[in-house]
Amino acid sequence: MNTLQEKLAKILSIKDERACAETFESFCQEHADILPMPGENSMFDKAMWAASKHTTLSKKDEAILKRVTGRLIQESVVKPVVAKAESAVLMLKDLVGSTKETAIGAWQDMLGAMQWQQMVPAGALRGVGTQLVSLGTFQKQIDDATVQVNLGWLVDKDQLRVLLQAKDKEENALADVEVRVTEMERGVVFSRKTNEDGSVVAPSVQCGPGQYQIQVIWLDKVVETPFFRI
Repeated sequence: MNTLQEKLAKILSIKDERACAETFESFCQEHADILPMPGENSMFDKAMWAASKHTTLSKKDEAILKRVTGRLIQESVVKPVVAKAESAVLMLKDLVGSTKETAIGAWQDMLGAMQWQQMVPAGALRGVGTQLVSLGTFQKQIDDATVQVNLGWLVDKDQLRVLLQAKDKEENALADVEVRVTEMERGVVFSRKTNEDGSVVAPSVQCGPGQYQIQVIWLDKVVETPFFRI
C-alpha cells in the first residue's frame, strides 16, 4: 500500500495542472481524517497551493489554506516577518536573537510556499573570523534543471555568502545559469553565471542595510527566493 508521501509525490508529478488539482481533491476526500495540519508536511502544502488555483475548495480545505497563507502574510503577529509589497520578509537580525526559532520556522514556511525544498535547515551560527548565520541549503526545479542554493549572512561584515550548484536531469553540471542578488531599492547588486562545473561561489557579496532576494535565471525562466532584510 502506498504511503501518503508516495501518493502526494505521484500527484505532484502530474504535468497537467487541472488533472493534478482534481487528483489532489480526491486524495483529500479519501484521507480526510488523517490529513496533516499546515506546516507539518511541505509536500501536502505544495499540493494544496497548486490545487487552490484550479478547484473550488471545500470549506474545510479553505480554512486550512487560509491558515497556511496566514502564516506567510502574518495575519497573526510574528515578530521576524512583516508584510510589505505583498511579500513576507525575514528579518535576518532575528536569527541571532531570542526569536531565532520563530525566525527559522518563518523562513522555512516562506521557502515552502515558493516551492523551494529545504535540504539543510537554517539557523546555524558559527565563527569564521566573523559571525556566520546560515539560511540553509535549499533547491528547486526549473524545467529539467535543478538549482541548489546555500545562503549565509556574515553578520559583522554586512556580506552575503552565496553558493549555487546547477545540474540537468542527468545530474550533469549546467554552465551559464545566472544568479543575482537583488535589493528592492537599488536593483541588482551582484550577478554571476555558473562555470563549467555548474557552480557559483561568492563568499563575500557586499550588501549593507536593505531588502534582498536571490534570483536564479535559466534560459527564459526566473525563480526567486523569499525576501530577507538586513
